[in-house]
Amino acid sequence: MDEKALADALSVTLHLPITANFDARSGATELRVKGMSRPHGFSVILKPLLSRVKAELRLDRLAADLLRVIGEASPDRWLQAAEISRAYSSLGATFQILVNGISLDALSDEELTGRVESFECSGSLMRSSVEESRSDAFMLAEGLFSFIVCLLPLDVDQQPTDEAGAVDFSYASEGEKYSVLATRYERSRSNRAAAIAVHGNSCVVCGFSFDASYGDLARGYVEVHHLTPVSSMEEPRPVDPVTELVPLCANCHRMAHRRWPPYTPQELSNARMRSASIPKH
Repeated sequence: MDEKALADALSVTLHLPITANFDARSGATELRVKGMSRPHGFSVILKPLLSRVKAELRLDRLAADLLRVIGEASPDRWLQAAEISRAYSSLGATFQILVNGISLDALSDEELTGRVESFECSGSLMRSSVEESRSDAFMLAEGLFSFIVCLLPLDVDQQPTDEAGAVDFSYASEGEKYSVLATRYERSRSNRAAAIAVHGNSCVVCGFSFDASYGDLARGYVEVHHLTPVSSMEEPRPVDPVTELVPLCANCHRMAHRRWPPYTPQELSNARMRSASIPKH
């Protein structure tokens, strides 16, 4: 497994600067967000085994402020983390998210607004083949990063850009305010990553793939469309990356928004079929 290539791919999909460090003694790879100082942050630890790949979200030894920030996440953000977990699980992975030792699915809204003493995430996936070990590891790591990023102030919706900026992820002393600064990032990194993991990065309407057409120049690039426009939601709520988000090329995305409410992918596909059936002179 090429650790640098894995970190680069994660950086592209999450729009976060991810670094990788391989430990030859344990055979594990540690992935971190660049700029997250030790010992106050977290790592994702990947370990390929004979039949499966395992991953674990590991908090640093002085991560009390990180737990405090996670504990301040709204119930909607926790529900969104659960939706993301289900999206990746639909791809064959098994994930476990424990809050204060209790499974996330078993916690009520009231229990999710209390103090977080411990936060554990782990995942595993049967290896499809030796050749596919990198893609298996990528999906697990992407899932774990998406869970925790969803609960942090790194995942605030913004207008999409093409560049992932540096992240200053720092905490003041315990009990004081924290600060998180992200210069450029996609609308909801975690939702976007989960949607692409499930649906792929080819346009669902015309099949266009930026990767196939432009190679490394467009690696991992595609636009993600909300089937229910964000502006029409009466209040913030969890979004299902499987049923509510789809990848579109820039052309089809622009066409979808030629009216209000936007055209559906099926309507765009029908329009393309009608156009193709008209004789060209």
